Amino acid sequence: MRVIGLVVLVLVAASTASASTVTVPLSDFVIFSGGGLSASGGNETSIGGHVLVNGNIGSNQDLFQQGNPLTGYPAQLNGSAYAGGALTFGQDLTVGSSSGPLREVVANGAASIGGGANIYGNLYGNSVTLGQLTGIRKAGGVGGNVQYTTSYTPSTAIVEGAVSSPSTKTFNLITMPAATVFTAGGANQTVPAGQGNSLTLAPGTYGALETSSQNQAVILSSGNYYFDSITTRGGFDLQIDLTSGNLVNMYVVGDAAFAGQQTLLVKGAGTGGAFVPINQAPQLASLIYLETCARFTMTGGVDATHNIWGGTVYASLLETTSAEISIGQYTDWYGAAYAFDSFDTADHGSWNYVPLVPEPATLSLLALGGLTLIGRRRRLSLRIVRSSGLLRRAPQNALPR
Repeated sequence: MRVIGLVVLVLVAASTASASTVTVPLSDFVIFSGGGLSASGGNETSIGGHVLVNGNIGSNQDLFQQGNPLTGYPAQLNGSAYAGGALTFGQDLTVGSSSGPLREVVANGAASIGGGANIYGNLYGNSVTLGQLTGIRKAGGVGGNVQYTTSYTPSTAIVEGAVSSPSTKTFNLITMPAATVFTAGGANQTVPAGQGNSLTLAPGTYGALETSSQNQAVILSSGNYYFDSITTRGGFDLQIDLTSGNLVNMYVVGDAAFAGQQTLLVKGAGTGGAFVPINQAPQLASLIYLETCARFTMTGGVDATHNIWGGTVYASLLETTSAEISIGQYTDWYGAAYAFDSFDTADHGSWNYVPLVPEPATLSLLALGGLTLIGRRRRLSLRIVRSSGLLRRAPQNALPR
C-alpha cells in the first residue's frame, strides 16, 4: 500500500498590486491538474498535438497544449485556459473563434504563444512572448488585448486590440478536493476466459476487477462500486446501464489501468433501450464518476479505432514519478478529468466537456484557502483551514473520522 503520509496543502494565488484574481470552480473545467505541493519541473497539465478540446483547461502550476493541426485532427481549444505558473501554447494552435464567445488566457507566470497560433480573446501574463505571426484577435468584435507585468516580446505578432501593463488578471488557484474516504477488499472479479465473454456486477464491494483476455466486457448499473483495482486488456467494453437516471460511482483504491481500444457504452435516456458508445449519448456522461486513490491510465487507440470514453475521473494521489492521469493517443473523451497532482494526454484525440450532475460536493471547492490532509490512503482525516463547499464522502464503507 502506498503511503501518502503527511500532506499540507496551502495554495495561494499569485497576485500583483494592480491585478484582480479570476475565480473559476473546478467543475467548470474539462481538464485540470492541482500540481501537488510544489513545482515538479514539468508541465502539470500537458495536452498533445492535433487535439480538439471543447471546454476550459487549467493547472495550479504549469500548463502546456501542443499545436500542429493535421487533416481531421485540429489543434483547437474551444474554451479558456488558466495557469498558476507558466503557460505554453504550441504552433498554429487556435483558441476560440472570430465569432466568439470571447476567450481568456491567464498565466500567473510566463505566457509563451507559439508562432502562427491565434487567440480569439484576451491574453494576460506576468511576462508574455508571442511567436512569429501569432494573432491575438477580437472575438465578435471585442477583445484582442494583451496585458503583461514584467516583459513583453511581440516578435511579428498581430494584436488587434490594445497592449498594456501591468496585467490586471491572475488566476485564483483551486483547492483540490480531499480524497473520498472508502475501502474495498471484497472478492476478486475476473471476466470468464474467452473473447467476447462478459461479467455483470451489481453495486457493491469487490477486490481486483480484471479481464482475462482481449475483447471482453463488464456490465455495471447505477449505484456505488468499490474496487481494489481495475485492469483491462485491449478491446474492452465497459457497459453501464443508466436507465434509472441515477449516478454510477466507481471508487478504486489502487490503479485503474485500461489498455488500448477501449469503449464505454451506456444505456439510458435517449439511447432507445440499447447500449451505445458514449459519443452517441454524451449527455449520459453526466451520470458517471470514477475516483482512484492511485493512478488512472489508458493506453492509446489507433487511427481507425479510437478509445471512446467518458464520465468524470478524479485521481487523488500525490506522487512525483508520473502523471496521475495519463491518456494515450487517439482517445475521444466526454466528461472531465481532474488530477490532484498532474495530467497528460497524447495526440490525435478530443476532449468534450460534460459536467457531472449532480455535481459531487468535493468538486465544487474553490480556491479560497487551503486544506490540511493528514493520513494514509485507506484512512484519511481532514481539517478545513478555510474553504467553501461540502466534502464528498462515499455513502458506503466510510471510515470513521
